[in-house]
Amino acid sequence: MILPVLLAAATIAGAPQASYRVLSQTYTIDRKYRSMEGPSSMQRITLGDKNKPELLWITGVRTEMVGEDGSTPQLAELMCHVNVDLDTTFHQALFDIRRPVGSRVITLSQGMLSAKLPPGFGFPIASNEPLLLFTQVLNLNIEKPDNMKVRHRVTIDYIRDRDLTTPIKPLFNVGASGMVQLDDNPLALATSMPSAHSGASCLIGARAPNAAASSADYTDPKGRKMTGHWIVPPGRQVNHSDVTWFMNLPFDTRLHYAAVHLHPFASELILRDLTAKVDVFRAKATNPMEGIGLLRVDRFTSVEGVQLYQTHKYELVSIYDNPTKENADSMASVFLGLSDPLFVKPTQAQLARRSEVLFKATNVSLRTAAGVVTVTLARDAAADTAIQVARLLDGGVLAGARVKNHGDAIRITIPLTAENSSLLQPLLAEAGLPHKAGTISYCPPRTGVREIVLSVAAKDGVDAKCTAFGRVDGVDALAVSTAVSVAAR
Repeated sequence: MILPVLLAAATIAGAPQASYRVLSQTYTIDRKYRSMEGPSSMQRITLGDKNKPELLWITGVRTEMVGEDGSTPQLAELMCHVNVDLDTTFHQALFDIRRPVGSRVITLSQGMLSAKLPPGFGFPIASNEPLLLFTQVLNLNIEKPDNMKVRHRVTIDYIRDRDLTTPIKPLFNVGASGMVQLDDNPLALATSMPSAHSGASCLIGARAPNAAASSADYTDPKGRKMTGHWIVPPGRQVNHSDVTWFMNLPFDTRLHYAAVHLHPFASELILRDLTAKVDVFRAKATNPMEGIGLLRVDRFTSVEGVQLYQTHKYELVSIYDNPTKENADSMASVFLGLSDPLFVKPTQAQLARRSEVLFKATNVSLRTAAGVVTVTLARDAAADTAIQVARLLDGGVLAGARVKNHGDAIRITIPLTAENSSLLQPLLAEAGLPHKAGTISYCPPRTGVREIVLSVAAKDGVDAKCTAFGRVDGVDALAVSTAVSVAAR
């Protein structure tokens, strides 16, 4: 259930701060749950008017545990996670970002129920842009919870750009997770404990290259099978993980904010610059005197920031101290807010136009020497692919395209230039439309082939390896002409 509430707040950078409040669904706690095993849900929210896009700056997120009525305070220890994630396809296209985008904006977990960026900094977001809000509960200590009803009351703090008197400095998000090797490793949780966690809410799948099918498992650059869930036996454990490949810094930057996710019995997490042989930051974790959980986990904020370098190597060091006689589960993740010198602030008119072309337009027109070819987009069947194609066409990629009739299909071949490559976004497989005569498909670049292909089927059953994202009217015009420009309507 979503109950948005706009709240007045203090001023930052001379502008009034607004807040968006939302309630999670009601969760029933009927037994003990370890971290990542409790009831959870995902909600899709927007911070403003979907029809009047404007630039906003997220400055913080906080949560409270409340009863079913949405107001009665509940135990903070029942909070497992609150994650605020971007729809990366939407965000990358809307802000015309020419590099991969991390999904996680801010995460909260036990021991850290609020996150606040340093004054003068913010994560850019459009008021009409969807955010994915993940909430989850846990219960580590209550033996008989008697079907306790709890909810998250989440508040997202933001500033409207139009209200600023002093510009905000943009941050972009990067994440990294500690890992252990899966093969022949008795500490790997996926092979050593009967109830492995899902891992969906605290690992950095969207940022890690070579990610495996499981959200908890990865293949690192050396080809090793790794997992982000592992066992801490009784006693002290120190785990070192190379996270350079996770961070994949696009340029030198400065760290201004960091949140940390750990499990009970953690004592410290360190982000270390191996090249410079210095600690970037250290986050202490405080465990309760009685029971299991985390009372507090340090977070990092700095107006001045700490320099990070694209060419340096970085590692996460997690330290756990398990005082029990049983194995415990563990994770170690960081979520970083880094300065973004390449960010180009869009105008309200640009946001409105991009929103219309990329996400609302039901068709696009390919103008050829022989006439206009209309493509009707199947946004329900291939939402992300339609956005990708609309972004490419809006970027003018058809200027150098070639059109050839291959009998079974008419192929529009687009050279994969450096400019065109910068418009490509990572896409998950989509079902798309059934491949029938008249459907148009997007065929992403293949390894070793420097081209993108839009293929119009001349008969049923072709282009099965591509994603059919729309239907075409005016196929005959394509058969004899090269598309030279594009317009969306």
